[in-house]
Amino acid sequence: MKLQLILLFLSASLIGCATTKTDVRNEAEAAKYDPATTARIRLITGEGTAGGYVIGQSCETFYNKSARTLPRNQSGWIDAHVHTPGLYPWRESDTRNLVIGIPPTKASKSINDTKLQFDEYAVPAGKPLIVYLGSWSSAVSCTPKPIVFTPEPGRDYEFQLEMVKLGTFRGGCMIGARKLTALGAATVELPLMPDLCLRGAGDIYRTVTLQEQLEQIHQATQKNP
Repeated sequence: MKLQLILLFLSASLIGCATTKTDVRNEAEAAKYDPATTARIRLITGEGTAGGYVIGQSCETFYNKSARTLPRNQSGWIDAHVHTPGLYPWRESDTRNLVIGIPPTKASKSINDTKLQFDEYAVPAGKPLIVYLGSWSSAVSCTPKPIVFTPEPGRDYEFQLEMVKLGTFRGGCMIGARKLTALGAATVELPLMPDLCLRGAGDIYRTVTLQEQLEQIHQATQKNP
């Protein structure tokens, strides 16, 4: 019992510390990548942020059917980050990034200054991809709308939970999505404007397109100029 208390104390004392990460190549995932038929995604998690992705399903199909009628491991959901056995922050998964060759970005380069980590995956191009990241911790809890888009072949994408200020005393979060292009030693990061999975009346989800989002923003600005 005494040893357990000591371990818990040490773990708590390290939670606020950034950890050095090692990039580990995920050979099995890298073997799936073919620039003619697949794309690559990077999901940034950690520090209370978790999530995952779904391949080949629309918002309506996954959230209204698969997620409600099938076990999690059969619904199509894939975790963004899988923890190895052990106690945080000494697990192997706490100090590594699983990579398959996506070019570095501002976020990935600064990962050692944070308690975050990232994982990279190959996904089919030309099929809808749902991405979800949310935060559940003692410090903050935020659950943004899931996003959905269709990856292009040979493209790289990066996703990260981002906090946003909505007012003087109000805040929220969104899933930051970026399309990446390597130019020599530099990486061009362009914002990706995906559709959203919106939960409506009766707990029913539907896809809200970018055009609808822009129209809603326009209407809101007209009402509150």
